Amino acid sequence: MNTNASPGSAPDWFMRAVTAKRDSRWVTVEGCPIHYLRWGDPKRPGLVIIPPSGGHAHWFAHIAPLLADQFHVVTIDPSGCGDSGRRDRYTQDLVTTEIAAVCEDCGMFQAGAKPTLIGHSAGAPFVVRAALAFGERLLGVMAIDGLRYAELDRDPAIKALKGPRRVGRQARVYASLDEAVSRFRLTPAPLVPIENGFVVDYIARHSYRQNEKGWISKFDPAQGQTVGLALELRDKLKDLKCAAAAIYAEHTHLADGSVADRMTELNDGLVTVFVIPGSNHYPQIDSPFSFVTAIKSVALTWIVNARVRRNTTTNI
Repeated sequence: MNTNASPGSAPDWFMRAVTAKRDSRWVTVEGCPIHYLRWGDPKRPGLVIIPPSGGHAHWFAHIAPLLADQFHVVTIDPSGCGDSGRRDRYTQDLVTTEIAAVCEDCGMFQAGAKPTLIGHSAGAPFVVRAALAFGERLLGVMAIDGLRYAELDRDPAIKALKGPRRVGRQARVYASLDEAVSRFRLTPAPLVPIENGFVVDYIARHSYRQNEKGWISKFDPAQGQTVGLALELRDKLKDLKCAAAAIYAEHTHLADGSVADRMTELNDGLVTVFVIPGSNHYPQIDSPFSFVTAIKSVALTWIVNARVRRNTTTNI
């Protein structure tokens, strides 16, 4: 997707959000520096957001402050993404370890309320795998338009993820950041047009770094080896030692109108499943207020339910 939007064309709420106070931090995980951004009071319940494949912490910098009035919010750059370091080899287990390390480093495991993990697109399988590994330390996980329940013809990732992968291809070099931003595209392409070009522009401007030759993507293509169809996870939400939700976009490539019924059936009706109306595969971009409302509604309900269970147990 191409966008010529500039910060000057962005609405006031967006500019307030991306200029809101935040901390930029690193924690070393098995020799690699992992970068994350943090908003809000550390004493509040935690939300940890994992980006899509090739994404980075700034994908959510415009919605994190809208959550930070009630939560301690962290967005992560997995290794090979954003401002984190690169590895010689990437694995799904390493991403799980990175998520746990960030939760530990920012104090969420020591807080009064357990944190919630939120994963978008390829980030959704990451948070489910993390919950399988240490779900007893979590309040819940939310998979945002990222859990497949079938191989649909409309899904462009099926062929790419089942076929041979290209690793180590030469990064394209751009003469200027503006040129790089002008060539930035959302992949897969949205199924309906996205009007919030100012959000895409902001994400794009944080997707490149400068070297001696020019501007190149911050994403290491080799990190894409951690991404798969993850069909083995579609019925695992019911088995987690924490709450779980599968939230989908209306206009998504990896689900159709049967998704709510099918995911509910696969997980024995024990998880929250719903669709955000009018949204693309990128609800944080084209439907930011609906996205924030969905996250808050689910997480706050889980918090209240946990308190009710705790009080009930105490009074027995």
